[in-house]
Amino acid sequence: MAPSQFKDLNVSVKDEDPHLRSRTVPMKVLVLGFPRTGTSCNGLRSHHGLNQTADMVLAMQMALEKLGLGPCYHMRTAMNEYPRDNEMWLEAFQAKYDGIGTFGKEQWDQLLGHYSSVCDVPAAAFGPELIKAYPEAKIILTNREIDSWHTSCSKTLQRARKYWLHRMLRYFDWITQLVHSLREKQWQCLFADDFEKNGRRAMLAHYADVRRVANDMGRDVLEFHMGDGWEPLCHFLGRAVPDGTYPRENEGGDWILKMQERARLRAKAAAAKFLRVGLPTVILGLSLGLGLLSSHRTCNIRASLQTVGLAQVRTCCSWALQPTR
Repeated sequence: MAPSQFKDLNVSVKDEDPHLRSRTVPMKVLVLGFPRTGTSCNGLRSHHGLNQTADMVLAMQMALEKLGLGPCYHMRTAMNEYPRDNEMWLEAFQAKYDGIGTFGKEQWDQLLGHYSSVCDVPAAAFGPELIKAYPEAKIILTNREIDSWHTSCSKTLQRARKYWLHRMLRYFDWITQLVHSLREKQWQCLFADDFEKNGRRAMLAHYADVRRVANDMGRDVLEFHMGDGWEPLCHFLGRAVPDGTYPRENEGGDWILKMQERARLRAKAAAAKFLRVGLPTVILGLSLGLGLLSSHRTCNIRASLQTVGLAQVRTCCSWALQPTR
């Protein structure tokens, strides 16, 4: 399959059960702002320069990894690389919102054990839980003006939920099915399945909840805004300001193109798997079925011979040789 123009889509899918993992690196940074908090900004400013139009959550992931605080877990980690993580995220949502099962430090270490930082949903949906699970981790909230944020989500995340190829593929592609199930559960739990009505209120409540829990535990929170750039981030994290401009991830049209490209790649993968596995299985099944039918017909012939005697051999053989209708 030809590589995608988007680098983060050119990763190998790993069929790995997260329940079998454990923590291998310390959790150092929790970025608990909602997705799209910083997109379509006027620029992310540093003393090395200015970048235009960026998605701040993705940019934050890139910045943390450049500062040596990665790898950083992002929603696209579960979407593109470790699809079975979606199953465990569903367990986390069920434990928190439905009271089904438990999800504590052991489970967080299994799910996020290979990562030194997290950003974006689904991790952001568990701000209080992660703050309590990792008392040494730094806490960051990415901020954006609420109406601008709401519009951005409506044009991107909402559109992805309704994209026709995604909705069709969930019936044929196991990865799309897992991602779709998590996305729908997430939307239901965070926004009561009505983002247009409840999105703004949910965002305000989430940010207040993170600040309250952090304050109760005596933890500092970096309120990161559009245009802040390297300086406040590096000061908060105790890191030297690196050379080069603050990272940026293109927003708007590129986001939609990437979403559509991801769906096309999954459609190609599903079609290739059908040709490689599904079609031979169908052919084998038809062959076995016809073989059983032929065997059943042979048994009928033998029974007929025993019943009617040799006088009916010619009639039975003539019947057996007739083509199947």
